[in-house]
Amino acid sequence: MKAEIGESAYLAWLASAWIPADSLRLLLDLYGTGEAVYHAFGNGDKRISDNVPTSAQAGLRKNAAADNLNLYANLISEHRIETIIYRDPSFPDILSDIEDPVSILFYQGNIECLSGKMVGMVGSRNASYTGQKAAQRIARDLSREGVSVVSGFAYGIDSASHRGCIEGGSPTIAVMGCGLDRNYPADNAELRRQVLETGGLFLSEYAPGEKPLAANFPYRNRIISALGEVLILMEARMRSGSLRTVDHALKQGKDIYVYPGDPASVNFEGNHQLLRDGGRYFTTAADILEDLNWLDKKPRVVQNSGCSGTPVSVSPAEERIRMLLQAGSLSFDQLSVQTEMSPAELLSMLTIMQVHGIVEPLPGKKYQLKQ
Repeated sequence: MKAEIGESAYLAWLASAWIPADSLRLLLDLYGTGEAVYHAFGNGDKRISDNVPTSAQAGLRKNAAADNLNLYANLISEHRIETIIYRDPSFPDILSDIEDPVSILFYQGNIECLSGKMVGMVGSRNASYTGQKAAQRIARDLSREGVSVVSGFAYGIDSASHRGCIEGGSPTIAVMGCGLDRNYPADNAELRRQVLETGGLFLSEYAPGEKPLAANFPYRNRIISALGEVLILMEARMRSGSLRTVDHALKQGKDIYVYPGDPASVNFEGNHQLLRDGGRYFTTAADILEDLNWLDKKPRVVQNSGCSGTPVSVSPAEERIRMLLQAGSLSFDQLSVQTEMSPAELLSMLTIMQVHGIVEPLPGKKYQLKQ
């Protein structure tokens, strides 16, 4: 059954031509709707040729045939794709203020997600088991505090972040590097269903039908970094694509939270380089939530016996280790099992606690509270 050609199909036609943002907004301001631009273009209106680069005009001409409009209309109807543009109330203002601003967004799901608290979370597609488990845990803990995690729906860290957010009860937001009709990546079909069933959102600036080209993903990452209040880097090798997202975030004035990971692993080389360059060190969601003042319940304040009674804020992970060591010394392996922390996470936390004078190492890879 042929779908009716509506405004969304005309906006898809505009989006497919990759018109520069200032030119695209000028056209929509001049003519009011995508449909009006389409008819003006077909009539050879000189205002279009005067304001749109030649390459973009060629793109408009290529996809202006009725068959292409029918294809857009059918894909939009079949996949329940909606559109918003830069002047719609639901459109995120931040996407108008970034380098290469976004003018048209296609979406599936709950657009109201964009009005809540959001953080971006990124990392390697070929992530380690440790990195994926940490991403899922941190995303879950953020979600439990009402924070939506924005990521790119790729394998590895992205998928773990979306799963953790779903587990925590808040909707998650996936920003795609292709048309929303595409089942990409194919093995994430079940995760896609879960995202939508739990009130989440899929976003793309790519028109329906657009393929997941390699060049699309670094470009779409500026949306992930822009939507989040901060950007969280979970795992990245040197020269990783995730570090390009960090570059976008820095240009946008965002704080970058960097998970330390295993300093001996090449999987975390990018993380440790960024930490040396001034990234914010964190190990738990509470570290981020407290910095953003998003914790409904602040971490308990206790006395640090090594600091002359000075009150310090204690993370949940540190508090677990303290409680276990109150009964006596424990080995590294015992602490790993009882805290359910990965070796890399535990090593990072124990190092911090040693620096702060809270624990001390013993022979045989054991630890105790410092006397």
